[in-house]
Amino acid sequence: MKRRLLGVALLGTAVLFVAGEAQGFGGRKKKSDCETPCAPASTVGCGSYVTNYVDQKVKVNEWVTVKEEYKYWVNEPVTKKEKVTVKEAAWKDESFKYTVNELVTSKEKVTVKEPAWKDESFKYTVNELVTSKEKVTVKEAAWKDESFKYTANEWVTSKEKVKVAECKAVTKDVEYTSYSYTPVVTKQKKTVCEWVCVPVTVTCAAPAPAPCETGKVGLFGRLCGKKKSDCAPPCPTPCDAPCPQVVTKTVMQRQPVTREVEVDVTTYNKVEKKEKKPVTTYETVWTEKEVDVKKCVAVEKTGTRKVCHWVDVAKEVNVTKCVPVEKTGTRKVCHWVDVAKEVNVTKCVPVEKTGTRKVCHWVDVTKEVDITTYKQVEKTGTRDVKKCVPTEKVVKVAVSTFVPAPAPAPCASPCETPCAPAMTAGCGSAAPAKGGLFKGKLCGCK
Repeated sequence: MKRRLLGVALLGTAVLFVAGEAQGFGGRKKKSDCETPCAPASTVGCGSYVTNYVDQKVKVNEWVTVKEEYKYWVNEPVTKKEKVTVKEAAWKDESFKYTVNELVTSKEKVTVKEPAWKDESFKYTVNELVTSKEKVTVKEAAWKDESFKYTANEWVTSKEKVKVAECKAVTKDVEYTSYSYTPVVTKQKKTVCEWVCVPVTVTCAAPAPAPCETGKVGLFGRLCGKKKSDCAPPCPTPCDAPCPQVVTKTVMQRQPVTREVEVDVTTYNKVEKKEKKPVTTYETVWTEKEVDVKKCVAVEKTGTRKVCHWVDVAKEVNVTKCVPVEKTGTRKVCHWVDVAKEVNVTKCVPVEKTGTRKVCHWVDVTKEVDITTYKQVEKTGTRDVKKCVPTEKVVKVAVSTFVPAPAPAPCASPCETPCAPAMTAGCGSAAPAKGGLFKGKLCGCK
């Protein structure tokens, strides 16, 4: 209980002590001290800067996509008709001679023997019939072998040389032209837009100085007018606000710069080259070959045939003899007579004929074919290119205007001098500098 009473007493003493100089923690002085404030506290020193935004035309560089024409080379196929000569196999009719054995029937006069009867007078003797064995000679027909010559046609195989067409491969060197492209690097000038940092001098206002310190610290360090020895004059004189300081700075600013540079540009030169390459063609070659040929040849031969003729034959017969009486009589006698006749005779006769056969041979034929070549054609194309183009734009620019502060009001009654002028926002202000817990709150006029 005693401790509580002691604490209340101490607290009351502290309140009374503080109330002598200020009414409380609000920072207001007594009405008797100063009816009006010494000077209004300015937050910007001698004046303030008012920022206005105005439209201003500026030139800026912008990257604009534009259409640019450029030239390039294109190999275009060109097809044209050309006449070329090629060899083609063709058949042609060829006449040739050959020998054929034909049966020819002709009329010929030949002599043949024919039997003929003729009347012949003869004498005979009539005898008495006397039978006796006698040898007599009589004529009988008999066959004998007779050789004769005749002509027969036989096939004979013989060797003959004939010409035969053969295809022979012939390799020749043919000259042709080929093209190649050689790259050539040349230097060309090109305009390049770059951003570079350029030092630029700008002018700006200096920052406000920091407020001064009175040297008092603690809970009641900012209490003004605690002792009369702290502030000598009863009323502070208004301080002249210093003029705003202007500071010049050098800053780096990015600006576009256009310059020409040399770049490597590759082009291609057309190089013509002539070469030879082997080409195989087929040619017709006539060669002689020995082949077997069958021919029908007439050959004379000797043959044997049976021929009938009369032969005297001695026979022993019974002869009846009579008294011989000689008589003359007529009788038919058969004999061979040569007779000339015209008969049809068929003979195998060699006949030479002319025939036609198909023969394959190579013929030069002119044909019209499509030949495709490539021709360099210069064309013009369009491509998108980024270019740095100066453009005029309207932008908002901040313009700061300095507005001076109003003149301070005169003091109505004497006021204690503050501990130290507090420079809170620029050149200074009439607000007293206070520190501690009640910094900036307990010092000042109403």
